[in-house]
Amino acid sequence: MDWNLFLSWIPLIIAFFADNFTKRFGKIPVVLILLSVVWLAFFPNAPYMITDLAHLTVDYERDLTWHDVIMLFFYAEVSLFNGLVSLYWIHRSWRRVFNRVTSNTFLLASLPLAGFGVYLGRVRRMNSWDIIHDPRLILKNLLESAVDRTALVFSMEIGVLLGILYLVLWVIVRFRIRYNRKS
Repeated sequence: MDWNLFLSWIPLIIAFFADNFTKRFGKIPVVLILLSVVWLAFFPNAPYMITDLAHLTVDYERDLTWHDVIMLFFYAEVSLFNGLVSLYWIHRSWRRVFNRVTSNTFLLASLPLAGFGVYLGRVRRMNSWDIIHDPRLILKNLLESAVDRTALVFSMEIGVLLGILYLVLWVIVRFRIRYNRKS
């Protein structure tokens, strides 16, 4: 669990760097595209932790049950929050460098792709570093999973969940920005 939580910070750090880079240096699309590819490779690690909730077993006679529930939920919540904030920062970077249609297309494409990454991790037991470690295995799993109905449904469900949560975050941030301008 600690390793998974650590991995959820990687897309956050990459998105933070991309956001500050585009703020400081402006439109350099090649750099942002490279950062976005690396971000996308690690982004599924953030929502992945919510799938760990499937491991919960409830035994009311056991003292550690509530500890396990609280710790697993806490880890999943922090990890998911890291992912949503990283999505906000990378999306803001895309909006600075690309037009609205392109940046929103990247956003909408990243949601089911993240879901597909979670599927590859949870069901196919793959890791982000397998891209470097064993690219042939990645390619094999991608091709097999691309026609797997479960993979497609799982990817879309995680994508929709991320999309709704991102929309909530975006509305809260936008409301806060507008509210502060009026004050």
